[in-house]
Amino acid sequence: MRWLGALLLSLAMLTPSGGRAADNEIRTYRIEHNASPAGHNVRSYYLDLIEKILADTEAKYGPARLQKVPEDVPQARLLAQLAHNKLDLLWTTTSNLREGIVPPIRIPLDMGLTGQRALVIRADRKAEFDKITKLEELSQLKACQGSYWPDTVVLRAAGLRVVEFTWIDMAYPGLHDGRCDYLPRALNEIDGEVDAIGDKNVIVYDRLLLTYPLPMYLFVAPNQPELAERMRVGLERMAYGGDLRRFMEQHPATSMIFPLTRFQGARIFHLPNPDLPAQTPLTDKALWLEVEAEMTPRPRS
Repeated sequence: MRWLGALLLSLAMLTPSGGRAADNEIRTYRIEHNASPAGHNVRSYYLDLIEKILADTEAKYGPARLQKVPEDVPQARLLAQLAHNKLDLLWTTTSNLREGIVPPIRIPLDMGLTGQRALVIRADRKAEFDKITKLEELSQLKACQGSYWPDTVVLRAAGLRVVEFTWIDMAYPGLHDGRCDYLPRALNEIDGEVDAIGDKNVIVYDRLLLTYPLPMYLFVAPNQPELAERMRVGLERMAYGGDLRRFMEQHPATSMIFPLTRFQGARIFHLPNPDLPAQTPLTDKALWLEVEAEMTPRPRS
């Protein structure tokens, strides 16, 4: 399952009367856990980030812990469960449809890196991709994408061909058998995912990047306003204090992309996102990494 985690609030968290738990009671959240190797490393980033927010807000909201439970269902079903209060919290990329179901906490968990994409390709096709200098040339090839991914709308709107797969794990065989030619993956997930797959016949191709605004948000169930407040307060503190970036720079799943000068000289295709909600805080510079600006080393003063 791509870029998605779901948390279900334990009934033990509530008092018999349905009010808040006692101050000394540990709040227990059940969290969706998919053991698939694809996305495993980047999943740990989001899990650890949520754990940190819960710890950082403990003084105000009380102790809490996550309990991992097996779950492996499509994104659309998890979103429906969230809307019906069967889930309490999930992380996923946004769209007009998704924000119409449940409003998100509009602080990008990865500072916008989800919309900054390198490519997974077959190793024997590197020379072919080296020759691509225009979006029109890339449009002759087929992108591997997951069903229900907001990225699919973005790529198709830009004139790119897309082949959809139910699960991300199925896209890798698709690269080998010719059903698709490249798999765009976020800069903060691509290295860990390819390493976890362990397929020596595919490589991370970071000489061509696709970039578009696609924030990764936390979505909270309608019946959990206190949980939503807790996560918002913790995220705002991290984002505006610089701790969110530092967390990303130091976490094992994302530290390898820093410094971003690694991508210096890459060809960049900027794509519009026609399904980006109007409320997206694009002008709040504290919430986003200026990836392209950081690709070039700054001159010494």
